[in-house]
Amino acid sequence: MSVINIGGSSFVLLVKDLKQTIQFYSELGFKHEVIGTKVLHHHVSRDKLTLILFEAKQEDEVKPISSSYEEQYFDVYCYTNAVDLLAQEFMEKNVTIVREPKYTEHWSEFTIRDINGYQITIGGGIVNKELISGVWE
Repeated sequence: MSVINIGGSSFVLLVKDLKQTIQFYSELGFKHEVIGTKVLHHHVSRDKLTLILFEAKQEDEVKPISSSYEEQYFDVYCYTNAVDLLAQEFMEKNVTIVREPKYTEHWSEFTIRDINGYQITIGGGIVNKELISGVWE
């Protein structure tokens, strides 16, 4: 019997300005790749996370769900074994942090906002166990 394993995922994001969005993600360590011939798909990828960027015909078409529903604090959720290191890296790159990092023994996460308003939460483990507060808010 074989075991089925889905090894990654891609999310399609409708963006205001394709070139600026590719630049934003490139500065965060994502690699840009154009896929396809008749219809071009712009992928930005880092490790197993791939975002497929599609430029909106009109700017007001870009409406992240997190901007419409306060309780939905993310549009994309990613997993890592080093939440603390990614948070530090993104803070050093002056990315907008909308939910500050919370570090606990069992689960840690933080949320950034990209230039289109999409909120991306990164959750998982941490490397520096000294950061653990023991309290999850």
